[in-house]
This record gives sequence, C-alpha cells and structure tokens, in this order.
Amino acid sequence: MKLLIEQGAKGDSGVVLLRSKLRAVSRRMGFGDLQREHMELVCNEMVTNQNKFAEGNGLVQIWEISDPAPALDLFAFDYGKGILNVSSAVQDGYTTAGTMGKGLGAIRRLSDDSEIYSLPAEHARNSDWHGTAVWSRFYREDRDPGYFHDLGSYTRAYLDSNFNGDLIQVRTGESKTRWLHMDGLGHGREAEEVVTGIGHFLDAETPVDGLMQRLSTRLQGTRGAVAMISEVDHATRTMTICGVGDMVAYLVSCGEKKAISFSPGVLGHTHRSLETFSYPFPDQALLITASDGLRRSMTLRSFPDLWRLHPQLIALVLGQVMGRQNDDRSVFTIRVNPNMRK
Repeated sequence: MKLLIEQGAKGDSGVVLLRSKLRAVSRRMGFGDLQREHMELVCNEMVTNQNKFAEGNGLVQIWEISDPAPALDLFAFDYGKGILNVSSAVQDGYTTAGTMGKGLGAIRRLSDDSEIYSLPAEHARNSDWHGTAVWSRFYREDRDPGYFHDLGSYTRAYLDSNFNGDLIQVRTGESKTRWLHMDGLGHGREAEEVVTGIGHFLDAETPVDGLMQRLSTRLQGTRGAVAMISEVDHATRTMTICGVGDMVAYLVSCGEKKAISFSPGVLGHTHRSLETFSYPFPDQALLITASDGLRRSMTLRSFPDLWRLHPQLIALVLGQVMGRQNDDRSVFTIRVNPNMRK
C-alpha cells in the first residue's frame, strides 16, 4: 500500500486539495462514476465530522492498495474527545450535535468495507492517544469472497520520503497466506534499493526457514536487512514465522498478547542460526508483525476493543499512534476472514 496524501481537515484550501487528489486518483485507478461519487461523499463526511467533533484536530489520508486486490482507502484520524458508544453513533438519527445524524452510518453504507474505532478521553489512561479513527475501502473490481484471511498493512517512509526501506510482500494461496516483512538497514534510497532488489521473492512451497536462508544469500554484497517470513495456514489452523534481527511479531489470542522476537543479526552479513516458531492460530486470533519503526510499549489495554476489528483499521491506528517519527515504519496484520470461519 502507498500513502498518496495526508491532509488536515481544518481550512478550506487543504480540503480542496484533498478532494482534488481524490478525484484524480480515483479516475486514474479506473473507478466508475458512481463509486467516485460515493468516495467524495465519504470524504466529505469524514472532514465534516472532524470539524464538528474534534475542532478540526485531525487528518484524512488517501491510500492506494494493491494486495490482496486493487482498492482505494480513505482513513480519517482525529484527536478529539472520542465517541462513548460507537454502536449507537453509526445508527441513522443518532446525534450529539443537533444534526440529522447520518454521517457515520452513511460512511458504512457507501463503502465496500469500513470500520470505526474510538477511544474516549476518559478511557485513555493507558494510551498516548484518544479520538476517533474511521476507515473506508473501495474495491476497483468486485471483491473476491474467497480470501481466507483479512489483511491489514501500514508502511510509511521516514519524513514521507520517496524512498522507503521497509517492505511488506504478500502471497495469498488457496488456504495459506505468506508474507515477507523486511527492513533494509538505515533509510533512504540505499535502504529501499536493498529491499526492492529482491523482486517477487515468495513461492508457495519452500518452508519459511528455507526462504529465509535464500534471502540471506541473496543479500550478500548489500548493506543488509533484517526480516521475518511468516505463514498462516487456514487448513491446519497454525502460524509459522522465521526471523532475523530487530523485528517483532505479536500473537493476540484469547485476551493475551504474546511477543515473538528473534536473535540479533543482519541478513547478508552475520547472524545466528535461523529461528522458527509455530503456534496454533484459531479463527479469532490476530497476528501482527512490525519493523523497529513501531514502538513496543503498547499493551492490549492501550487500545481496548481495537483488536477484534478489521486488521486494516488496526494496522492504520497502530502505525499512526505507535510509529516512530525518526525511521521508516511498517505494520502488517492478519486474521481469518469471518466469512470463511466454520
């Protein structure tokens, strides 16, 4: 995924720029007239809500999505007081501002996928943030209902440079989803050249530790990288992960968060033997992988009730709140698609 624009909701000129960008991008991506009209309505609702309920203290982002299907995401993130009862707030007619109360409900109706999370100020004792996050997705084509897993990702370059040394590469199969999460040493052009130089790396058969060994060999002669290669198998209800260096994974299941870390080292240079971990992956479990651009101080109580929501919203919220400002940062999230649960 790629961030195309981030714009504050306060001020007419910024909103005009946001709408202009949305029109240009949606046209370039090949969306039809009706979808583009829906996108503009959703964008307008996001801006209006931030100005009414967060005094304009928020931002709206436009993301272009490539995996698992081409899509456009709108993401609104504010620093307001938050919503005490989101379930009521999405019902038409509910309002605390003397309006018609159709804003959040309209966003849900017009989007192909959407999710809303709010952390009220009075419930944010364990978090660095309070406010509301709204995610809306539009698929360019009819969404294939056969994906076994819902995915989320967030990757953003240091200072929003054109060069990003973090990479997330995904391969979806009949029942397995595999992904490479990689962080080239440092940041800037040279770091990006390391991670993009591997091309389309994942295959369907090689065990994850075999792929990792192949990656280390491929990176010899470069500045090197740290990485994880992971696999979630819907048929066996298991997850397997192999990694080297300063990256981390979190398995959230049954109300607990398990951190998975790896031995120090740099792929392409020196590292210890490859470490592989396997755990059960029940339908409600959530797996998060992250580069060192994500601060590791979060607990489940930092974002109460976030973990049961769509993985894309989780990745966006974590990237915004927990991301470091002095490095490239990236997050990947995955859970079994509720439509595929038995």
